[in-house]
Amino acid sequence: MASKAIRTFLCVLVLVAGFAHAQDSTRPSEPNATLAAEHVARRADELRPSPAQLKWQQIPWLTDLAEGLQVAEREKRPVFLWGSDDEPLERC
Repeated sequence: MASKAIRTFLCVLVLVAGFAHAQDSTRPSEPNATLAAEHVARRADELRPSPAQLKWQQIPWLTDLAEGLQVAEREKRPVFLWGSDDEPLERC
């Protein structure tokens, strides 16, 4: 029981110390803030997908299986079926 109380005390201590640090921190100088903003912008540009990587968004995906089967039969195309019972990015 004592270890639970100690863990709780340490958690509260860390939270209080974090709030105190946030209160005491000064605003970064403008050159540093500008450099940080430029770095973030460059990094965002590096990570942004290219148009070639987004081509899959141009496919007219159907979310209704019956409609997809009708279209596939009419156009004599195969069906790509992807099923999931939860959010695909939930575990990331």
